[in-house]
Amino acid sequence: MFSELITLSALITAVLAGPIPTPKAGDVITGQYIVVMMEDITAPNFQAHRDFVVNKLGFVSKRDTVEAMAESTFTHTFNLGKLKGYSGRFDDATIEEIASRPEVAYVEADKIMTTQALVTQSNVPSWGLARISHRNQGLTTFVYDSSAGAGTFAYVVDTGVLTTHTQFDGRAEVGYNAISGESNADGNGHGTHVAATIAGSTVGVAKLASVIGVKVLNASGSGATSGIIAGINWLVSDAQGKSRIGRAVANMSLGGSYSASLNNAVAAAVSSGIPFIVAAGNSNANAANFSPASTFSAITVGATDGTDARASYSNFGSNLDVFAPGSSITSAWIGSNLSRNTISGTSMASPHVCGLAAYLMAYEGLKSPSAVINRIIELSTADVVTNPGSGSSNRLVYNGSRQ
Repeated sequence: MFSELITLSALITAVLAGPIPTPKAGDVITGQYIVVMMEDITAPNFQAHRDFVVNKLGFVSKRDTVEAMAESTFTHTFNLGKLKGYSGRFDDATIEEIASRPEVAYVEADKIMTTQALVTQSNVPSWGLARISHRNQGLTTFVYDSSAGAGTFAYVVDTGVLTTHTQFDGRAEVGYNAISGESNADGNGHGTHVAATIAGSTVGVAKLASVIGVKVLNASGSGATSGIIAGINWLVSDAQGKSRIGRAVANMSLGGSYSASLNNAVAAAVSSGIPFIVAAGNSNANAANFSPASTFSAITVGATDGTDARASYSNFGSNLDVFAPGSSITSAWIGSNLSRNTISGTSMASPHVCGLAAYLMAYEGLKSPSAVINRIIELSTADVVTNPGSGSSNRLVYNGSRQ
């Protein structure tokens, strides 16, 4: 799967290995690319490659250092375990030469990823919390252990978070902003909604978990794949630097067409010890064709409605690990520190599972991504989702409160 690359030009097609799917119209950022290096490249050789690219573009002069020019050439640099690379803006001739270099594993067109929320509805009570704490539908109480995710940290890779919202009780903070020209604030609302579903004091699953906003999508709900990878790079470094591995989880309620570099970035972050929960996508199609939904090591979440049916929009397939409530979910919103909104999408399903991951890490002492995903699947209720879709795992998340 990771060998599937985006075509850049006829010449580049010849130097890239593997089948090359055609990206959806409109999602490619013209002239902007992600370059991934061979896994065994050394730091000096990586720097030498970057110096080569800068000199190739002819930007270096007597007055300008390589480092200064690199800032105008490269948009982001990634160092995520085995995934090392960068993104930047290059003309056709330059990117063709970059792709042909032996130290380069592959080159991918940078693309737009978007939030995975749907129609805004009237402000009605949310049912998702009750559903994940009971085996059967129709009940209205949310049952959970009082540990409630205390001591865990949820990185929300999204549009930002309104950290002052009353749902967070001071447990939310700004972490990273990849959006040039926008403040750290959530100008969309999506990220705040997601974060509060994870850890809100009344609308959240893990009510005592801390939230860190990783802003990679703009006020319109879209952002470059390269910026998303940069956000992942930052959160791994932050979690490692603050000794949060084993207590940190990440949510990505976003997606777009298949991206090998994004999938590899998520996989590298999971390998570092951070469970990633990702939305399956809202195209009523096979999740294998979307990223990050197609990342095998992430927990990919489909959406259900209040009748336990797969939501009509939810993606499906063998990449999907579990289902969670995603239709008509009420959570925090922007506008004021008391605002709420009710929206639908796999974006709303994913944070139910992210909150559950944080809850189980605190309650049961789970430390590794594999332990988290195995426990979530073990606890889930089997064969209750109607029309799960071809190849889907028919499992609905459950927090184990009645066991």
